[in-house]
Amino acid sequence: MRVSVVALVVAVSMTGPSVARAQLGLNPYHAGPQDSRSPYAKALDGTDVDQWGRRLDSTNVKDRLLAVEDLGQSDSPRAVTYLLKAMGDKDLRVQARAIDYLGSHRASDATPLLVQKLYLKGIPTGLRQHVLTALGRIGDPSASRPILDYLSQEGNKDVRGTGIYALGEIGDVTVQEDLRKIADRESDARLKTLVDEALTKITRPPKQQYIPPPVAVDAPVP
Repeated sequence: MRVSVVALVVAVSMTGPSVARAQLGLNPYHAGPQDSRSPYAKALDGTDVDQWGRRLDSTNVKDRLLAVEDLGQSDSPRAVTYLLKAMGDKDLRVQARAIDYLGSHRASDATPLLVQKLYLKGIPTGLRQHVLTALGRIGDPSASRPILDYLSQEGNKDVRGTGIYALGEIGDVTVQEDLRKIADRESDARLKTLVDEALTKITRPPKQQYIPPPVAVDAPVP
């Protein structure tokens, strides 16, 4: 049972930027003829954020995907603004990567747009799982009720499982009784297990945040 639950969550987790670049047939460490540093070096100090943001208007989907990857490495608030823009890209891959990075940045500004996207008609199942995962990572309690309402009308078990997992990550104590009702209605043992795990997370005291030590900008990606 544990294997299936973990597989459900891992299926919608982010792919690392170096892997994504490799899938595009590009060198993940290429920084261009004028800069021998890692392509992410400038992202960390914010100097190229607007340049990468402009690449979101490219007609080439590879350019837009790489722009999202670079923006996702930036700590600049402007990068979040561009990632919000990329959520509306016509290519689903660009949308998914932007959503993933908004989640990893815990960008609470994205919560209303992510909730809105969750309810849009015609959104593929996989993309809805990216949205739910991002909402869980952001951890904004204002998303709890919309997620619950959405789960009440969602028929896909994998999507419901991702939504339940997201509620556990958000940790909103006001939804505990609603989660118990979901467990009572569900016949799928996987989903019941996810509800139990979500309730455990919600009732568990929050862990002290771990702050990793600084890493040199030019350090190779493991």
